[in-house]
Amino acid sequence: MKPLMRPSLNLTGLLALLALSACNTLTPPKAAVNLVDPQADERTRSLFDYLQSVRGKEVIFGHQHATTEGMTLTAQDGSQSEVKNSVGDFPGMFGWDTLSLEGFEKPGVSGNKTQSRDNLIEVMKKAYKAGGVLALSAHMPNFVTGGSFYDTKGNVVSHILPGGSKHTEYNQFLDMIADFALNLKDDSGKPIPVIFRPFHEQNGGWFWWGAPYRTADQYKAIYRYTVEYLRDVKGVHNFLFAYSPNVPFNQSEATYLETYPGDEYVDILGLDAYYDGKSPAWYSGTAQDAKLVSRIADQRGKVAALTEFGYSNLRPTGTQDLNFFTKLLAALQADRDASRMAYMLTWANFGTSNFFVPYKNAAGLGDHDLLMDFTEFHKDPATAFSKEVTAANVYGRSVQTAPEKPLLHIATPNAQDILSSKTQTTLRVKVLHVGVSKVTYRIGNDPTEFEMALDPSTPMKYYTAEWQPDAALDETGTTLTVKVYPTRGAPLETSIPVYVGDSAGETDPLIVDTFDRYKGSNALLDTAYSPAGDPSTITLNETRKGSGKYGLQFAYTLGSQGYTGQVKNLGGVNWSSASKLRLWLQPDGSNNKLVLQVNASGIAFEAYPSLASAAAGWLDLPFSSFKVAPWDTSNAGKTLSADLLKDIRNFGIYVNKAEVGGGNTGTVYLDEIQAQP
Repeated sequence: MKPLMRPSLNLTGLLALLALSACNTLTPPKAAVNLVDPQADERTRSLFDYLQSVRGKEVIFGHQHATTEGMTLTAQDGSQSEVKNSVGDFPGMFGWDTLSLEGFEKPGVSGNKTQSRDNLIEVMKKAYKAGGVLALSAHMPNFVTGGSFYDTKGNVVSHILPGGSKHTEYNQFLDMIADFALNLKDDSGKPIPVIFRPFHEQNGGWFWWGAPYRTADQYKAIYRYTVEYLRDVKGVHNFLFAYSPNVPFNQSEATYLETYPGDEYVDILGLDAYYDGKSPAWYSGTAQDAKLVSRIADQRGKVAALTEFGYSNLRPTGTQDLNFFTKLLAALQADRDASRMAYMLTWANFGTSNFFVPYKNAAGLGDHDLLMDFTEFHKDPATAFSKEVTAANVYGRSVQTAPEKPLLHIATPNAQDILSSKTQTTLRVKVLHVGVSKVTYRIGNDPTEFEMALDPSTPMKYYTAEWQPDAALDETGTTLTVKVYPTRGAPLETSIPVYVGDSAGETDPLIVDTFDRYKGSNALLDTAYSPAGDPSTITLNETRKGSGKYGLQFAYTLGSQGYTGQVKNLGGVNWSSASKLRLWLQPDGSNNKLVLQVNASGIAFEAYPSLASAAAGWLDLPFSSFKVAPWDTSNAGKTLSADLLKDIRNFGIYVNKAEVGGGNTGTVYLDEIQAQP
């Protein structure tokens, strides 16, 4: 038998073979990620890539104040955790809030912001060393009244935008956040990444940045400003930015994106969802909302996450649903898109009347009812806690950012703003990622372009001009168009609708709405009202009205929420001289439940005119007949007194599904809604 002969290779062939082998074994370079911050540091880029990589494989479990609050903690220095005491492992994600920086929450120190900052940095560093993902939410103070985030008076957003009376105070608050971010470094001096989530749950009405207290375009403007100030002015490059409205979204992309500031300003698309323990449909509804958000994130190259969730109103005993965690996980995992949540963060364990993670062997309490279910949730391969979230995997990836495209937006005024012909309005324009030859603006169909100048007085580098609308535009709408001529490439252009007139609001504080001040514009009407619950549409109607030129047409479709509504911000007007609410109403004969809700001094009072007939007419509803909303058990039995009427914050029009009968769709007409003596 002949010996086996090996073919010979010359040097060139050998090198070629080695090169081919290397090509077959090396991991191909990753595509660059498109982040809000093209200058994001290496670990922040890695964090984004990691969050994308876990979607659909496992969901990271997070806990607010994981190491600084809890019923079983004996120290709040970052070394202990309620989660670890319950299931033997730290969470994979750790959340805190700017309230800690202000000294209002642990590990902050009241009256000492420097020590508060240092304490927060210390506990965050401990979580980071273990590989934990870090998040910072922002429950900001009311910059107008000095109250808390729950103080909804003062139309705060309009006052903190550029040119607003409290803009400087807002900048100072952002300076505090930037100071924290720039000092948050590891032992080698490298920045530690954080997911920053400002202005969350903005489609609700419980925070001053909520839907009734600003327009959608004002929200977009303040979100953009916040990002630009932190990133471009203060040089913060270790933040990912999260956007997180509250459920439900009624499976509507338009509803979810109503206040979306744009792909250039958001890295993480989130949703906040809380279970009341009474509505089993919540699980499937939340999964449907997660599915929607996940699909939008995929389309836009973003991370999808359950940015905040929890079982509301837990108490030491009496838990109604003993399978909350596993039911929610199962609902998410049952759908391919819904399962692609990168993380799910629940809220803090502040005490026995406000907690979200079940405790184990707490002094005087024992084990919580949900502990067994939470233990099963922890064991599930679909969840990731600290042991599954390692520092090398989260922060050790080599990732580059994609170059940013030229960007133009109008900072002020905002779309749908009502401007006065008697005063000048400052136009502010932001241009990013492109060299500028000149910037111009024009009004309406007039082709005349007026050049804008770079404002040296502000670090935001706005192009500005002063514009006083012509009196001929009074009580009409027009278009503001801005054009950028770059040093290279094609011009950029953007337009917004604005309105001119001196009736920016009802002059009589007793008037809720006559519907004649919107200049016939349904778009302007939409900016004054905020939707709630199931879908509803409001439009101006010239034929069905009590008086004047227009009435309100309220068309509704009742779905899974069982109610729908529209809410108008009244800004704390004084109705103490009034004794009743008067309005014109044409019901729809549906027998559904019409709810007229007055928020007086923070308490929701309701009246229930009948929808059983379709006959139009005038109604007088004495304030003595208004009742506290049935869900507000803490204020049950209170009356709508003259003292409470001194602070009318908002007015809501709702339709609830009838308990018996009633259709799912209908149209109600209202007009001339006002308080009277």
